[in-house]
Amino acid sequence: MKNILLLFLLLSLLACQEEQKNSITEISIAKNETIEKRNEVVISVNDTISSFFINLFVDDLQDKPDMLYLGKKEQKTSVVIPTQNAIRIIGGDPFISLFYELKLQKGDSLLIDVLDISINKSTKAKYPVFSISNSDKTWSEINFDYLLYTYNIEKSAIVVDDGQNFRNNSYDYDKIYQNAIKLLDSLKASNSISNAFHSTNKINQKLKFATSKLREARYHKTEIDIDDLGVELNNEALFTNINYIGFLRALILYKYFNKNKRVLNSVLFDFIANNETFLRNDTKNVMLDAYLKSIFFIEKSKFKKYLKTFNTINTNEELKNKWKDVLHKQELNTDKLNKTDRNIGVLTNLVNENELTFEEVLLNYKGKVVLVDFWASWCSPCRKEMPYLKDLKSKFDEDKLKIIEISIDKDYAAWVRASELENLSKEKDNYIISNWEKSSLYKTYKIKTIPRYLLFGKDGKIINDNAPRPSETELIKLIKTSL
Repeated sequence: MKNILLLFLLLSLLACQEEQKNSITEISIAKNETIEKRNEVVISVNDTISSFFINLFVDDLQDKPDMLYLGKKEQKTSVVIPTQNAIRIIGGDPFISLFYELKLQKGDSLLIDVLDISINKSTKAKYPVFSISNSDKTWSEINFDYLLYTYNIEKSAIVVDDGQNFRNNSYDYDKIYQNAIKLLDSLKASNSISNAFHSTNKINQKLKFATSKLREARYHKTEIDIDDLGVELNNEALFTNINYIGFLRALILYKYFNKNKRVLNSVLFDFIANNETFLRNDTKNVMLDAYLKSIFFIEKSKFKKYLKTFNTINTNEELKNKWKDVLHKQELNTDKLNKTDRNIGVLTNLVNENELTFEEVLLNYKGKVVLVDFWASWCSPCRKEMPYLKDLKSKFDEDKLKIIEISIDKDYAAWVRASELENLSKEKDNYIISNWEKSSLYKTYKIKTIPRYLLFGKDGKIINDNAPRPSETELIKLIKTSL
């Protein structure tokens, strides 16, 4: 049951509290004129923060989140993210049932601070609080997760285990729902949130509550009256609401798969595609789209087969065009990574897209010490080392030390995004290599884990094929000795 409850919290992203005794000042931002917003989002942390990590999604069909490390310890307190669309940041701590999510529009400048909150007698946590310049949202709207989480902790709707075992955390779903409604009503009464925010989030809280009841009933194999949940089963106005889709998915599992603990998304897709259910045809299209999205992420080898089936069943042109665009991007991604026979490890960059072998790149810098960094967009330790690599570049003249970055990403778009976030997209020696495991570079240096660093001397010969990380002082000593 605890796993089911945790899953609910992961989806719900609950958080918060009514106005605290020492409440934080409300900030209402009035807009009298339209300002042209730049195609970027700026995310900064307060300069007192040592280290802060968040997951970043710049695309709804992004396979893995981009990892963003900010703070004094990370030697980076601000990042500019090029985008023409809305982006999401997600984070939290499952051990204390703390989860948050924030959507940012292009042109937003987000400042993150953290507040200490007491979880129980022995546990304190740091919860991020946000402020967005150039936004018409109030502070309470931006930080509703924080307010609701602290309120639920205070009222014991969420009780966190003293021993830091998240499986022993307990949740009173009725109280969590009631607290959310009370908080929303209170904030509306004090003009701390807009009417639109109030009504939208009341619907979302009802959907989250209904979803939790369904999951609880399915886990315990108990009966529940669907009508008592108060949610319309084919509501076109909610088709774009992820909480509504989550509710319908939970309902399908409860009604048709009550004896199965885990069900593949491909199995659910097949069932809805081939059987009469409570879903109308338009709702069926939306649900098949939702299952297809999960197949895209989790069962990738089956994606093209199910996309073909979806296109024969689906009557929604907007959904069909969305997947056509996804397929087109995939084809571009494959073309980018396979422009030539890459089995020998041809490298390309974002500056001129020249195709070079590693040996050719190394030869260009004979007479200099060369540090080679092997990384990937999805590699958290790799990304944490990036500020230290930048610091190395500032410590040594480029005519003495050259740093070469080689990404082993299999997703070209993910590499591009990560390169932009790490300010590498304009670096001539920021490369990507495909067919990595088949390359001579992989075989010669037996690079089976990343991050991995190779250090070459001025004569082009290897000095250390497993050099210390840039964050370690030993690397600086090694470089100085080699100059």
